[in-house]
Amino acid sequence: MMRRQRQLTRRDLIKCFGPLAFLLMPIAKSMGYVAGGSFMGAPRFVHFFKGPSFHSPTIRPTTSITALPTPLAAMAPHAQDLILFSNMSIHGGSPKTDGYQEEHAAGLIGCSTGNSYHYSKNDSYYAYTDNESIDITIANQYQTVPALAALPLPSLHIGAGAQSDADNVGLGQRYVSYRKRMAGDAQYGNAIEPIQDAGQVYDTLMQRINVICSKDSNQPATDNTQLQAALQRKKSLIDFRLADIADAKRVLGMDSLHSQKLDGLVDGWREVEKVTNAEIAGGGAVTGGTGSTQCPASMKPTGSGQNKNNCDQLSPVADAMVELIKLAFAWDLTRVVAFTLSGASSGHRWPTKGVDKAHHTLEHSNDVAGQNIMATYFAGKFAQLLAALKTIDDGDGKTALYNSSIFLGMECWSDSSNGHYLKNIPFMFAGQGAGKFQTGRVVDAGGRNNNDLLISIQNASGIASNVFGLPSLCKGAII
Repeated sequence: MMRRQRQLTRRDLIKCFGPLAFLLMPIAKSMGYVAGGSFMGAPRFVHFFKGPSFHSPTIRPTTSITALPTPLAAMAPHAQDLILFSNMSIHGGSPKTDGYQEEHAAGLIGCSTGNSYHYSKNDSYYAYTDNESIDITIANQYQTVPALAALPLPSLHIGAGAQSDADNVGLGQRYVSYRKRMAGDAQYGNAIEPIQDAGQVYDTLMQRINVICSKDSNQPATDNTQLQAALQRKKSLIDFRLADIADAKRVLGMDSLHSQKLDGLVDGWREVEKVTNAEIAGGGAVTGGTGSTQCPASMKPTGSGQNKNNCDQLSPVADAMVELIKLAFAWDLTRVVAFTLSGASSGHRWPTKGVDKAHHTLEHSNDVAGQNIMATYFAGKFAQLLAALKTIDDGDGKTALYNSSIFLGMECWSDSSNGHYLKNIPFMFAGQGAGKFQTGRVVDAGGRNNNDLLISIQNASGIASNVFGLPSLCKGAII
C-alpha cells in the first residue's frame, strides 16, 4: 500500500484532537489530512429542520441563485454556497402510511427518513415510525471509521422551539431524528428528543473540551466516570477489530498481497489504541503536547426553547445554539448535528413583527404576507449558521462550511382551510461536502423525491448506495 510521506503540522490536527494530535498521524492520513492543512475527510452534516415550508403557490418559484425573493434575503451573502430545489416532492406527493392518510406527519417523517410510517390513532398527532433518519444513518456510518469513532459524540441533537402546536395531544409532529426501532421500544422509544436548554448543551460540550484543553484552564473539573466507561468500551472494540484483522491475515496468507493491504488498517487501529490507552492511564485526562490549547472563554449561555412558540423568546436561544454548533465543530466533538427550530404544524408566531397567529394558521388562511415574515426568521437563522461555519478555518483556504453538508428540511404546505401538499417543497442545501458538491445554483427536481437529495448526502458521507428510505421513491443521487 502506498503511503503519504508528507508531514502534518500540529496546527492541522489540534482543532480535532488537542494535545493528542501528534499521536494521530497515521489515522489523519487515512482520513485524508495532508500537508498544508487540507481537510478532505468525512464531511460534517447538519440537518436544519423548520416546520412549514418557505413558500405558497402564490409566490413565484426562485429561478436564479442571485435573485432570491425577499423572505430569503438573509441568505443572499451565501448564495454561492447554496443549492435551492424546485419541484421536489415528499412521499411522491401523497402519504406513505399503512393507515390514516395525512400530510403533516408525512412531511416531517418523510423529510428525515424518506420512509413510510404509522398512526396509533386516526390523527396526525399520533404518527410514529420504525425507520432511521438521515442524521442517524450518517452517525452510524462514521462510527465504523476508526478516527471518527473516537469522537466524543456520534451525533448532537438540539432545538430552539422543537415542538408542534399541540404536543399535548400527541407527539407525532414533534420528532425529526429516529433510530431504527428495536424490540421493546415504546411508541416513541426510537425517537431522539433534542436538547433545548442552551446551558445544558454547553455543559455537554465543555465536559469533553475540558479534557482536551490545557491543564491551566480555569474551567471546573469534571467527573470522568462516564468517559472512563466509554474508553473501556472503545478499547474492547479495538481489541475485537485487531483480532478480526489478524484472523483475516491468517486466512489470506501472511505474505499475500491482500494481507499486506490490511497493514494500513492495523496501523490506524493501533494508533487509536495508543490514544485510548493514554486516556485510560490518565484517568480520562489527555496527556502529551505542549499544553498550549486554551479552553474557550465564552460565557455559559442561558435560555431554553422548550414549550415556547414566540420567536421573540426563541431567537436568542437559536442564536446560542448556532454558536454551540460552531463550538462542537471547531473542536471536532462530533460530525453530525440535528438542529430543530420547529416541529410540523408549527405554532410559532412573531409578535414584534406583527404576526400573532400560529404559523400553521397562516398557511391554512393563505396569509402569504404573514408566511413571508415568518420565513425571514428561519432564513435568518439558517444564514447565521452558515456565517458561523465560515469563520472556522479548516486550512488550505477552506472553511468548515465548505467541508459540510447542510440540509434545510421542511414539511408540507397549505393554502386553504383543509388542503395540504407534499409537492413543490423548496428544500435547500448548503456547503460543498468537502468538495463533493457544486453549489451556487437552482436545481429543478422534476418531481423527484427528497430521497434523492438524502442519497446524495449519504454518498458524500461514505455510504455507497442509491437507496435511502423507500426504494420506490428513489432514483439516485440528484446532486
